[in-house]
Amino acid sequence: MNENQITQESIETGIDRSVYEQPYIVKDGCLYEEVTVKNKTEYVKLADFVPVLKAEITYDDGTEEKKKFLISAVHKSGDVLSEQLVSADEMMSMKWLLQRWGQQGAAPPKQNTLARISYAIMQTKAEYKKETVYAQTGWKLIDGEYVFLMPNENSKYTVELQGKLNRYRFVSKCSPDEPVLVSAMLEKSIAPDRVMLPMLAVTFLSPLCHFLKEAGCEPKFVTALIGKTGSKKSTLAALFLSFFGRFTASDLPMSFHDTANSILSNIYYLKDVLTCIDDFHPSGYFQEKEMKDIAQNISRYYGDRIGRARLNSKAELQASKPPTGNALITAEFSPEISESGCARYFTIELDDDEVDLDELSRYQGYAEQDLLSGIMMTYIDWLKEKYLNDADRFVKKLSEMFLKYRTGFITKLTDRKIKFHSRVPDMLSHLKLGLVMLLEFLIDTEFIGSDDQKRYLDNLDEILIENVQSSAELILEEDPVTKFCDKLTSLLDSGRCYVETRGSDCSPRQKNCIGLQDDRYYYLFMDSAHSEVRQLCSNQGEHFSISKKELLKQMRKDGILVSRTSRNTISIRDSGGVINVTMLDKEKIAQRLSRDLCPLSPSVDKLPEPQPENAAQGNVAQM
Repeated sequence: MNENQITQESIETGIDRSVYEQPYIVKDGCLYEEVTVKNKTEYVKLADFVPVLKAEITYDDGTEEKKKFLISAVHKSGDVLSEQLVSADEMMSMKWLLQRWGQQGAAPPKQNTLARISYAIMQTKAEYKKETVYAQTGWKLIDGEYVFLMPNENSKYTVELQGKLNRYRFVSKCSPDEPVLVSAMLEKSIAPDRVMLPMLAVTFLSPLCHFLKEAGCEPKFVTALIGKTGSKKSTLAALFLSFFGRFTASDLPMSFHDTANSILSNIYYLKDVLTCIDDFHPSGYFQEKEMKDIAQNISRYYGDRIGRARLNSKAELQASKPPTGNALITAEFSPEISESGCARYFTIELDDDEVDLDELSRYQGYAEQDLLSGIMMTYIDWLKEKYLNDADRFVKKLSEMFLKYRTGFITKLTDRKIKFHSRVPDMLSHLKLGLVMLLEFLIDTEFIGSDDQKRYLDNLDEILIENVQSSAELILEEDPVTKFCDKLTSLLDSGRCYVETRGSDCSPRQKNCIGLQDDRYYYLFMDSAHSEVRQLCSNQGEHFSISKKELLKQMRKDGILVSRTSRNTISIRDSGGVINVTMLDKEKIAQRLSRDLCPLSPSVDKLPEPQPENAAQGNVAQM
């Protein structure tokens, strides 16, 4: 028998069996285990403190549930040790005892002692709390009822968000007359209609994301608020985010100075709300490349609603965590990313002096008083009371509305001969759906009438159509074929590279010769031409990552590359013999650069229908 073992005869009194279930007891402020050895009862000391379980907490992030345990303890000296929140993995190893309680958390160095302490804690007799903490906002079906989760001291549901995300919170619903603040925002109260209506639309679309996903038509775009320094774009973004909390321009949830991984992690937890990634304004080449990569990633995350695949420590594939709400970025200029990346952004330009600073200041005061978030709470309750008694019917209604608006926008764009990416009608339909639901809420609360509703929706339609028309050129400029043609022309015009006239008797070619030409065609040495274009883009801080093979394939598809065979090169005679070149049509290049070659928008019946969330994804249609 060692110093940590005592016999039953030596402790007739002083044993406290009220703390733990058998075989654990408390003696002299220490934790013991009762064991039987050769028909004799002995007591083995496990720790110089008495740890007990205070709460078992389930952390639910919408994909996974993880357990944590709140542990308290009193040392034999009488010191109350600090309460510790311990994960299930930590409870298995119990290494946290020394890490968090130091010398007072030491345990005898015997086999299985730590495991027995852990089990003793789980055998605490006193009642302990069992609670669930939600780590994701938005709609969740709990006990057969839809609940909108948000940090709120007055709610029976606990929601905890980390870092700057803790600015998201609800306090209380608004008074019956306070929705007038939103109806006033519809009347150019802070900024022009072309800014306010889409911003209100995407804000009030956000609580619909859960049900739109169920309908197979989840929003797949990002709103970009573009303006120079001093245009108040970040302040305006913070105001709209204040429908879901309390924000200012200096404490927006995310920034382009954050890492792409941290942004991807955060946007998963912000379900059915609007968030913001602030401050796209690269000041150097490497920073510009990094920020453009983040902008590209954001467009992909939201444009495809996919999360990054992850492995755990055992190399097991974990559930992905895609974006679950809507996003807004602020930028000094539109990020120069790929064509399909640009098509995932709805851009709102904010010019100097367009924001009414007095009105903005007044609404900031309302946000500080939690009036805007109170209006959103009331809107969410209105959705629940009006539609969520039959959620399946609501999902069907949203799907029908989306398809109706989508068809309408395709028809309008096509009739006006406006060129658009196949993603655009979906984006416009979602924005209209968001404003329709807001206006329906304002009608039911008697702040606007049906005539007002029609006027606002007609105005929004025109704003969205004009936005597509002005954005079409930006999207086309990011087309790799257009960019190649543009840079090729710049190289030749500047004299940085040259092409010889075919058939001329010239002196030996210089290193910067990239091909031949006649009146109708360029005959390019494609390796050299492709390399020079990439180098020019790099020097100008732009990216041209498409391979030569893929570029030739696209140029052939667009009719710029001329070949009568399956090959992308032809053999021609030159003064030095037979050479292989790529033959490009000069007239088609000129048409492309003058924007005359951009095809008309596809007709309604040629665009794919929106697919359910689990449907296989096809290729994105190109302009």
